[in-house]
Amino acid sequence: MTRYLDTLPQPWSRKDIEAAIFNSFIDAIAAIEETKGGQRWKALQNLEDTLWIFNTSTTDLLDEICIFGDRSKNPSFWHQANVNEEGHTRAVKKKLFHCTSALMALVDHARTFERKMPVTGYINKLKATFSSPGLHDFLQCLRNYNMHWRVAKAYWTIQTEANSKTLQARFRIAKCELLEWDGWTSGARQYIDCASDEIDVYDLFSEYRRHVQSFYAWHKGAFLDGYAEDLRLYFEYKRLYDGLTKKCIWNVIVSQAPKTLNPFQYLDQYLPRHQLERLLAYEHRSDAQVEALVQMVGMKEFCDEAMYEKLLVLFRPPT
Repeated sequence: MTRYLDTLPQPWSRKDIEAAIFNSFIDAIAAIEETKGGQRWKALQNLEDTLWIFNTSTTDLLDEICIFGDRSKNPSFWHQANVNEEGHTRAVKKKLFHCTSALMALVDHARTFERKMPVTGYINKLKATFSSPGLHDFLQCLRNYNMHWRVAKAYWTIQTEANSKTLQARFRIAKCELLEWDGWTSGARQYIDCASDEIDVYDLFSEYRRHVQSFYAWHKGAFLDGYAEDLRLYFEYKRLYDGLTKKCIWNVIVSQAPKTLNPFQYLDQYLPRHQLERLLAYEHRSDAQVEALVQMVGMKEFCDEAMYEKLLVLFRPPT
């Protein structure tokens, strides 16, 4: 069955969307979401979900190392009955596995995104941001190492930092253990060759996360700039749809409200605290207070004279 909005050329007007809502409000929002802007925005949200998974996975890994370091400063930690080396290394091992998996999911999703919705300067910015020689290649292969060979084991050490004179926990992957696998690319092997005998897990993922955050902050800005017109139309359609559907709902609620209803009982369902406080600064049950309420809930453009009069009646002081 053809949807109402699909029969009309874009851009759609307020009257077009209002007619579509009365025809079928479900079909109306579905058609809006399938516009170019709607599809682009959904794709960006999906990519940001993957970015969030990588960031939280990395935070979990780095936090695990920090927590271990803090616990190791307690003398009771070293009592023979409390030492649990396997438990600590397994926790880091698991989160290291999650990080590399999330990292490559982000890489794959970003490549798909770029093929469908390219942004100007993408390749140049990618190369400039991830400029550390072999770092990306190494992490990409480390994911394959974890998936197809064995999960990399990070060994913990406690050492005194020269500057602070405090004990510092470190988790490191032995270079000789990595080289037992023959699946490293030339770039990844270059990174391993240039590293010391052990690769510090905390430093490795801290550095890569900085690159990721820098690149995707740029990417989002470039995307929003490059596809501004498509997104503008989509959000305008959404704004009109939300306002018009809210008008219909409010009209039903206000029309059926009993005369004894106290509207202040329900305000916190529609207003956050800071707006409620501003609303209560107006003269109680005044026309100005009603007008401010309409403005705060984003209904000023959609509240016609008949609706406004109903709200005034609802807020008038009880006799």
